[in-house]
Amino acid sequence: MISLEPAHTSYMLSRSQDEDRLDVLNAMQSANMKLLRIFITQVQAGTKSSSASAVNDLETVEVGHYDDTILYQIDNLAAEAHARDIKLVIAMHDRYALGCWTTDAYVAKYNLPVTNCEDGVPDSSTFYTDSSAIADFDDRLAHILNFQSPNFGVPWYQLSDAIFALEPENEAQGHMDQVAPDWWCDRANFLRSIIGSWGIQISTGGGTDLPTSTQSQFFSCDNLQIIAIHDYNIDPSYVASGVDAAKPSALSSGKRLIYEEFGAEGDSKQSDIQAVTNTLISTGVPWMYWEISKPGAGSSNYEIWTDEPSWGTLQAQSLITNQQGAHTMRSISR
Repeated sequence: MISLEPAHTSYMLSRSQDEDRLDVLNAMQSANMKLLRIFITQVQAGTKSSSASAVNDLETVEVGHYDDTILYQIDNLAAEAHARDIKLVIAMHDRYALGCWTTDAYVAKYNLPVTNCEDGVPDSSTFYTDSSAIADFDDRLAHILNFQSPNFGVPWYQLSDAIFALEPENEAQGHMDQVAPDWWCDRANFLRSIIGSWGIQISTGGGTDLPTSTQSQFFSCDNLQIIAIHDYNIDPSYVASGVDAAKPSALSSGKRLIYEEFGAEGDSKQSDIQAVTNTLISTGVPWMYWEISKPGAGSSNYEIWTDEPSWGTLQAQSLITNQQGAHTMRSISR
């Protein structure tokens, strides 16, 4: 059981150059962060001004034709993280690759609408409701689970030593009508049918805010172990009330809550991080900041690196969170 152990997201870290990638992992280790969340998705070279090299999604060109380059990169990252007592949370697809920030092969095959994301998020209902699209996506999930790890010598579905949780998709059905309320549980059931008892947890992958992250059907799905919360409204009273509202359902259903995405920017970035992490520590819910990245973005965006004041706050709060977890075991889990 992981109790109040802090973590962070760096969705593109597996594509960063060796020195920068190891610097991020070492910074995490110095803050006693235990989980690292990443995405299986296309990344452009130099994303977020980082040293990331370009890499395709698993299915950038054609649905069902898999380019495993990204899986090999993530496997190497898993080995490096494991050496530092850090496990991965892997989002197996990104909702915003469906014709929003990027465009993967599902868009062409299923004629999904495309936007540039700045002007709105496309309605990707077909992806979540069409039986052929669902079958194709389940094939993708199965391919990922059965990927043979060069570093650990086992398929990923057995790799609970290095993978803490898998998420079918980051923010599924985000910024659109919830056209398929059972989609999360159906995908969780499919994942569990392959993972079996190997110990990897299955997470929802978060919503776009507290209400969409804590939908009632999540708590009644046996094969969803983690309810991931995403919300960038970091007003402490809002965060506290939202978490407190979800805790009874989590406790009664035996689910774990993780506040998986939040971030701060602007001139008050450091103080806002201090305030919201104080609140999260008080709720007893583990948290992940979006995101630690080299370089950071200072006040202009959410990214943090060790050369800005916000890092000292994040590191200190992480250590406090970890220490409190060691003594109080107040995780929302059973």
